[in-house]
Amino acid sequence: MLQATKIVKQFGSKKILHAIDLKVEKGEIFGFLGRNGAGKSTFINILTGILSPTSGEVRYFNEGTLTTTLKKRIGVLPDYTAFYDHLTALQHLQYFADISGYKVSKVDCMVQLSKVGLQDAMHTKVGKFSFGMKKKLGIAQAVIHNPEFIFLDEPTSGIDAESAIHLQSYMKELKARGKTIFLTSHN
Repeated sequence: MLQATKIVKQFGSKKILHAIDLKVEKGEIFGFLGRNGAGKSTFINILTGILSPTSGEVRYFNEGTLTTTLKKRIGVLPDYTAFYDHLTALQHLQYFADISGYKVSKVDCMVQLSKVGLQDAMHTKVGKFSFGMKKKLGIAQAVIHNPEFIFLDEPTSGIDAESAIHLQSYMKELKARGKTIFLTSHN
């Protein structure tokens, strides 16, 4: 699904990533562990096409670099997600599914919100959400278009222990459905 070869990222004279090599197989939950400030988010930003590496290569689906077509096959929860505060959680998922070109029904969105523990907040404007609720909505947004490969950057940071256990179960469910998950954590 993913092969990164000798990924280096340098900002000025400061080298952040030092020749990272890794391979992620289809249907795997791959954990990328590191302390705060170790470069996990920078690496995910390179893997998802937000940043370019200083050197090295990333290949997807045995097809090559991340093209616009291949980007539609991935879902991403960045470390910090921006939302439209005036939309409800339900409207937010419908909007982002629509701009990704993936048609979803209201029921699909409601099911997804339930999967991440937001069933009681689906009609609440996102501007009223706590940090943890926004993190859950970000996970729902990352998977609403049914991607094959899902990137979750610190998916349980800012989430209570019970919700974290619930989300870990959901990740196992996604894996059982054939999804590949790449997640970062400092835990």
